[in-house]
Amino acid sequence: MTHSVREKVRLHLSPKPTTASAQGLALTAMGLSFPNPLGLAAGFDRTGELLPSLLTRGFGHVEVGTITPSTGHAGALGRSARPMHVGINIGSDRPGLDERVIADYTSMLEWASKTGDYVVANLTVSGLHRDGNTAGIETLVRRLAVTRGVCEAMCGRRVPLLLKIEAGDRHAPFPAAVMAARLNGLDGVVLVSDCVDRIRAVSEYLDGRAVISVGGVRTADDVRARLAAGASLVQVHRAFADGGPARIRRILRDLASGI
Repeated sequence: MTHSVREKVRLHLSPKPTTASAQGLALTAMGLSFPNPLGLAAGFDRTGELLPSLLTRGFGHVEVGTITPSTGHAGALGRSARPMHVGINIGSDRPGLDERVIADYTSMLEWASKTGDYVVANLTVSGLHRDGNTAGIETLVRRLAVTRGVCEAMCGRRVPLLLKIEAGDRHAPFPAAVMAARLNGLDGVVLVSDCVDRIRAVSEYLDGRAVISVGGVRTADDVRARLAAGASLVQVHRAFADGGPARIRRILRDLASGI
């Protein structure tokens, strides 16, 4: 983490909590109830150490990670009483998508299913030669679906499972991972795209499964546009890193007031 980013984190996570009005913004997605549709994307808090402070910033959900077998995680990720849902973003530090990588994903899913309110298998880490079209993606998704079923039986609760993928070019075929998610009964995708038409197309294809939209979201209008396109939830990253809790308060206030 660079010095400038550390300084932003320090400023944004001061002890004073954010109280943002979310009247009329509550919704249900993936079978879970959210106080509002705005969440914090994975990448800001990679291990969960910042979670106690982030949970007071007004978000409707916070996604932690990417957590891999080698990164470790903070004790703050325990399933204690929380004011909103926490998603766990999982992955592998190994490149490609061979059997060892798939094993990393499934082992992380087993752990995250006991900890998170939902789990996201991340396929967007640059430099690891792995994305939504990598050979073996269907095998990965199938194994994740089977593992999720086993975890559900053992834990006695169903944890929503999604894939995080780049949406691809506007007129290109959908990434194979989108089709695999639908075929194998996953709960949806975290879709990295600032193209509203692409978000709408993927949402229609997934036919009721959740689409969490992330990428280029900075204002209440951005949130509304993605929800209108079919997204179930919307996440910010840069907007919070740059604008802090004040930006989140403003987005939520504008959403609630219809501005």
